[in-house]
Amino acid sequence: MQEAPSPFEELLSRLDLNQIPSLQRILASMDPIAWTLVLLLVGAVALGIVFTLNTRHTFLKTDEVEATPEVLLARLKQDPMSLTPVSIINRLGAEATLELLRYGDQITAKEWRFKWSSVREELLHLLSQQNAFGPIHALARYYESDNDGEPDSLRVRRTVLIHKLGQRRYLDPAPDGAPAQLRLRRHPAEQIGNLGFYGPTIWLDGREAELSTEGPMIEMSEVHFRTVDEAGVHLRIQRTPTVGGGFYLHLLKRRKMWIVADENIEWTL
Repeated sequence: MQEAPSPFEELLSRLDLNQIPSLQRILASMDPIAWTLVLLLVGAVALGIVFTLNTRHTFLKTDEVEATPEVLLARLKQDPMSLTPVSIINRLGAEATLELLRYGDQITAKEWRFKWSSVREELLHLLSQQNAFGPIHALARYYESDNDGEPDSLRVRRTVLIHKLGQRRYLDPAPDGAPAQLRLRRHPAEQIGNLGFYGPTIWLDGREAELSTEGPMIEMSEVHFRTVDEAGVHLRIQRTPTVGGGFYLHLLKRRKMWIVADENIEWTL
């Protein structure tokens, strides 16, 4: 008894593949127009594959840049204005922002300093407005005021100095090469210490007379402690006889670390 054909065999019989012309017959029957259409189809497919691969590679590269703080930090070290200060903190985080601050203060090129000044000022302001441990600790390490075993007056003075001059704590010398001086007015009971200023440092008791101003000079008042966690300092920066300014800096102690919470300009020349 003959077996019934399977569904697959029935499908093949209906397709009647034997009636399909061979490849040789197809090629022999093609005219120039047909060949042109085939070449256009092949070219379109190849072009689509190339564009697909290139687009995929570009998207992956962009995502990688946005997701990697190291790559973003490298870009900011080339151009600190490539992102807004808010975006810098949001994308880098406190630790990488601290690295950027330390790096930026070491560059002395005029073009960099022009760009960096406003970015740095806004970064410090944004970090000081946060009360979380990470930003406060990063900011205190930038100010080098994270050692709670050091007298508060020294920590406050160093914070003020770095806030205004950067971590180099350097002021350009006079045209004749005379270095800038740092003059610190203190209460007789205040402990003297090293603030890391690049130049002569003079400690003055409150009773001593005013010194003459010759060349670049930074003068810092006594540290006025309103409470154990709040202080204020007057600062005078005299770059030349006709260029200078006076400032008042308000500091707060957060999580046992001093930061500059606010700054007011009292006068400028």
